[in-house]
Amino acid sequence: MHKLIEILSPCFEELYKIENVKRVNEIPDIRTDYYAEQWEVTTEVEISGKVKEIELYFGFQESFPYTLPDVYFPSKQFGYLPHIESQGGKLCLIADGASYQINNPYKLIRYCLKESKILIEQGANGINVDDFNTEINSYWKRRYDDEPKVSEHWLIYESFPIETCTLRALLYKQELLCEERSKTIIRGLLLSQNEKKTSIERYLKRHHKVEEMDVLFVKSAHVPHKAPYCLSLQNLLDNTSSAEDCKAIKRYINTFRGGIIVFQLSETSMGGIYIDKVNTVRKGFRVDKLTACDILLRFEKKNQALEREYGDLYSSYRIAMRTAGEEMPKQSFMIAGLGSIGSNLTYFLSGWNNTSFTLIDEDSLRAENIGRHLLGFQYLYQNKANAVADYLFSIRPERDVRIYDYDFRRVFKDNNGTLNAHTALFLCTGDAMTEKFVVDALRDGHITLPTFILWLEPFGIAGHLIYINPMQMPKNFTLYKDENSMLYKYNLLAPTEYIEHPDRFTKKDAGCNGEYSLYSGNDVVLFLSAFYSHINQLIQQPKQSKCYRWVGNINLAIEKSLELTVETSSVIPGNVQELPL
Repeated sequence: MHKLIEILSPCFEELYKIENVKRVNEIPDIRTDYYAEQWEVTTEVEISGKVKEIELYFGFQESFPYTLPDVYFPSKQFGYLPHIESQGGKLCLIADGASYQINNPYKLIRYCLKESKILIEQGANGINVDDFNTEINSYWKRRYDDEPKVSEHWLIYESFPIETCTLRALLYKQELLCEERSKTIIRGLLLSQNEKKTSIERYLKRHHKVEEMDVLFVKSAHVPHKAPYCLSLQNLLDNTSSAEDCKAIKRYINTFRGGIIVFQLSETSMGGIYIDKVNTVRKGFRVDKLTACDILLRFEKKNQALEREYGDLYSSYRIAMRTAGEEMPKQSFMIAGLGSIGSNLTYFLSGWNNTSFTLIDEDSLRAENIGRHLLGFQYLYQNKANAVADYLFSIRPERDVRIYDYDFRRVFKDNNGTLNAHTALFLCTGDAMTEKFVVDALRDGHITLPTFILWLEPFGIAGHLIYINPMQMPKNFTLYKDENSMLYKYNLLAPTEYIEHPDRFTKKDAGCNGEYSLYSGNDVVLFLSAFYSHINQLIQQPKQSKCYRWVGNINLAIEKSLELTVETSSVIPGNVQELPL
């Protein structure tokens, strides 16, 4: 690869022939070590039919031409323009992730110069002024005219109110992850005053010390049609179209002597202002005669720019539309057994954007579980069902998750009516007696929902998925070679291995009944990845009951001289076989 100087030198010489260009040591207000080389280009643009001279700055990174130069127009001679950052004046010339030819670096520089001039001319001539409104989220979050930094730490839950009202704000601290030192910010979630206690509120209050305050939502408030967006209280009132809403703003401020006022900015965002508590005591005035609004509208604070607020709409519907483009059909999954298989299966199933969960497990997460469990160090010694629920809430705290920290048979006894309302049951206990209990309940009609039974054989030799559709199941099927051994009929490891040599691949901890099988976390991921497409299809289109067998570490079986139920030449590692129930 060429050195940057070898690429840029001939480009500079060519541009010098047609433009006033020079190398400079820095770009105004930009850190000096960010670019390997900087140019200042003095050129001309046409504004309102007149030619105007401007200075542009080009910043080249070492990766040029694989990275286009950054172009800056720091001057405010034409005011704030669309697609030009308010701080530093960086131009937005090309979409992130765009591709282009790199065989002519000079042509790339000329392209950036041409597009920069067009962008400035369009902005200064008011041609693209509507882009302020179209891309308001970006422009609202910027700082203008030395105003306070915009606070971007808000969420508004579920939907925007249809009228002016008071919202309930839940304020909590969040630690930002930094390598050297942590930084704490105050975040806020806005909820309707009438909202019943939701999963998201319960999650926040379980993990944070939450403070509450009233925030005023103003329906008729709007922003100026172009930047700058600095707002004083007077500006906000001027941009509120309803007289009643103006009265509501003043009443709120006078009641709390400050506070937070918000309004809808776009379909998915909100703007607002923060007013620090106002001291209404002022020399020469009676205390009871001045209000907080008097102080903010009549004296030296009349034109003071207030801290602006920004927030995103947080709702299941928005997340669904932003990902799949639609809300998927509602699903309700019951998972019994949240060990290595069940916990990781939960991760796969949580990809549905409209899902509730019922989680069942009576055991706690131990240090020795971490190697192949979904969860880790943070959840040690916590009940697995509660811990997996917390994990699900940490990603989507509005989820509906029900937890049972005891075994499936007791859940079945206590909740038979609600159990059958689920979309599907996933049995991942690895316990033959629980599996037999479920199969018998399916056969007798006490369980009427599609059921998936999953487990891995030791060393990840094979993995098994049994799908039972209660509407399409054989009357007298069996899962076992015989009822005495309770060994699955499609196991790849031969019965003699399980009966005569269990100590080769099954170990015991020092505790009572602490038996476990040997396989890795990688085996779990391969196993679930192989089966998930089948699970996904069967959830959407139930079919005839059947068995699936994933072929895993056959070579390891050969290496350890383990006896198998099939010839190794008849199976291929990684393949999934369909077998009759």
